[in-house]
Amino acid sequence: MISSKLSLRRPLAVVGAAFLGLAAAVAVASPASAHHSVVDGKAVCDTTTGEWVVDWTVTSVAPPESTGYRLYEVVAKPIPVTGIEVTLGDGYPLNPHTPLTGTQRLPGTTVQASLQVKGAWDSGHEDTKWKKKTITLGGVCEKEEPPPATATPTYTIATDCDGLVAVTLTNGKDATAPAKFKVVTAAGFEESVEVAPGGETTVEIPADKADEITVTEAGQEKPLFTGSAPEPEGCPTAGLEVTCEDMTFSLTNPEDGSESFTAVFTPSTGDVQKITVAPGESKSVTFAGSAGLTVDAVIEGYEDDVVTFAWDEEKPEDCPAPGGGGGGDLPVTGAAAGGIAAGAVLLLAVGGFLFYLARRRRLTFTA
Repeated sequence: MISSKLSLRRPLAVVGAAFLGLAAAVAVASPASAHHSVVDGKAVCDTTTGEWVVDWTVTSVAPPESTGYRLYEVVAKPIPVTGIEVTLGDGYPLNPHTPLTGTQRLPGTTVQASLQVKGAWDSGHEDTKWKKKTITLGGVCEKEEPPPATATPTYTIATDCDGLVAVTLTNGKDATAPAKFKVVTAAGFEESVEVAPGGETTVEIPADKADEITVTEAGQEKPLFTGSAPEPEGCPTAGLEVTCEDMTFSLTNPEDGSESFTAVFTPSTGDVQKITVAPGESKSVTFAGSAGLTVDAVIEGYEDDVVTFAWDEEKPEDCPAPGGGGGGDLPVTGAAAGGIAAGAVLLLAVGGFLFYLARRRRLTFTA
């Protein structure tokens, strides 16, 4: 029997072919899988302008060792994409690991938008075919007109220095009908008014009727206002302190007072005293007490509004008799005297003087 030698030619040929096939596959697939660009986009209708807004993203897919990227061809339809353009200049200035973003703003009737690019990397690889995306826009994008402005009735409330409350009621200029207001208080005040579109009116509530105010309007489900009126601001204050020895008048003009005022005090005996009180100041005048003493107080410019104070009527009831002897009452001393002095502080408003100050202050406000 003759045995033939085993031939290695065929197995080596198979192995060689396999190696060649693998090498070819790597050579062809490596650039496509390791370095390529991806295009994506999303469209939204901007109803404030009636335009389609397409946000585009170009992502570079590259190995971590890649350090540079560029776009060497870009085609966008129907208009260019702001933010994604051909890279100008030499080199690869773009970061291959940071996506590029851009925007198209298109008329609301646009049907399609597209973007296609070709990128290249500093490793020598590049997109040999277009990487692209086409978006079909979903119908017509229309501008939405804002709803017509509603003319909501409004109010303001202010209190002047003698307690008068002014409620100012306003109807919007865009209103299509009159506003029907009602102002009521817990003290029994009530007034209804109708304000034309674009109009304004004021309801005045006397000081003694201004507790717990409610303002309503027929077209509103809830009251526009419920509560107390604000405290007046910028009002002068006055005080009177009467003891067994004298009478002291004090006047204060607040810092936000708009002007000075002058008060004149004329005693039944003795010299006339005049004080001018500027904004932010407090001043006082004192008259020695004596039987039958009276003091006339008035604000310059309002000479018809004189208020008279009598020391005999204002002094404490338990003052000692003049002279303090002859079997009369003993002088009041110690804690009792202090208590009388403190209890003798009276507001000039009781006599009407503060009222006139307040009235002058209000005139200043409206001048």
